[in-house]
Amino acid sequence: MRPILVNLPSKLLFVAALLAAIGLFVVELLRRRKDPERAWSSTPFLLLVVAGGLARFKTGSFVPSLATFGQPWAPVPIYAYGVMLGTSLAVGWYVAMRLAKADGIDQQEAGNIYMWTAIWSIIGSRLLWYFTTPEASVGDIVKIWEGGLVAYGGMIGGFLASWYCCHKRGIPLLQWADVSAPSVVLGTGITRLGCFLFGCDYGARSSLPWAVRFPGPNALSAHGSPAWQHHVSRYGLPHDAAWSFPVHPTQIYESLVGLALFGLLMLVRRHRKFSGQVFLAWVFGYGIMRPLIETVRDDDDRGVYAILGLHLSTSQIIGIVSVVLGLGLLVGLLLRYRRDPDSLRLWERPIVPAQSAPAPTAAAAAGKRRKRR
Repeated sequence: MRPILVNLPSKLLFVAALLAAIGLFVVELLRRRKDPERAWSSTPFLLLVVAGGLARFKTGSFVPSLATFGQPWAPVPIYAYGVMLGTSLAVGWYVAMRLAKADGIDQQEAGNIYMWTAIWSIIGSRLLWYFTTPEASVGDIVKIWEGGLVAYGGMIGGFLASWYCCHKRGIPLLQWADVSAPSVVLGTGITRLGCFLFGCDYGARSSLPWAVRFPGPNALSAHGSPAWQHHVSRYGLPHDAAWSFPVHPTQIYESLVGLALFGLLMLVRRHRKFSGQVFLAWVFGYGIMRPLIETVRDDDDRGVYAILGLHLSTSQIIGIVSVVLGLGLLVGLLLRYRRDPDSLRLWERPIVPAQSAPAPTAAAAAGKRRKRR
């Protein structure tokens, strides 16, 4: 367990951001002297905001005085979970752009959809975490660096954002779904490594050879790992114990599932018959494996409900529902494919962005006006 990978000196970051903002602003001025029509870059302003925010957080003022600057500033912690989340988004971007190009989706449009999908995935995952964590406060929603992203919340939020963006741009949702699904499962595999390093989403006690222990209070975590705290409060672990009881490494289970599903989805892409197959492979694969992994999880941040005599977590309920809905979608797509196979091979029809579409000729415009009359 290593929730904080490294602590960066905050004063050095402040000075670096400030000097970079000034330097880039000077470069922009010189460029505009040569080309007055050149648009201003927002990078210097963003760096200035970063420097001011850092100063405000460390000293209470956006512009530190000589006195506050002379005092020690607490370092900036780089959380393992945040690093893995950022890595998953960057790797997912590369995969999505590559697959979008292969499926005939404009790179710029795909980039915009991916950006909004990623933003709403994080929002959705935090909201579902908040609603399934009774002790969480509204202010905790923004503390992404502390973990607590519910995968299915992110998938729902990302799906809704994708649907809206695709509808707005005239891109078939099924075509984009087959592009984004592999990047989603690969991102899941990477992000769960951050869960393991942070110590959240731990499993139930186990005597299996690969069971792991999470540490108690230490220099990296003053209150001990979540698993250690849980075992002290519920299972009688001594308060002076250095480690938790051995538990299932459920984070590693989910990471392996994500990587395995990524390989499966890429294989399905090579042999698919119609659009939607890749997306459905993800729905079925994750919808089956996630509820199974949930049976050996023991953390309190899952939301457990009694349904028909069964105690099911939020993710188990969503997983089961998603598989049922996926079966309905599969039947509908198969029926459509049998009637008109070409209508569902969407990757064979490149999408022309609206801004690059040829303007209508005067004759065509006149013809349209006559039709309207």
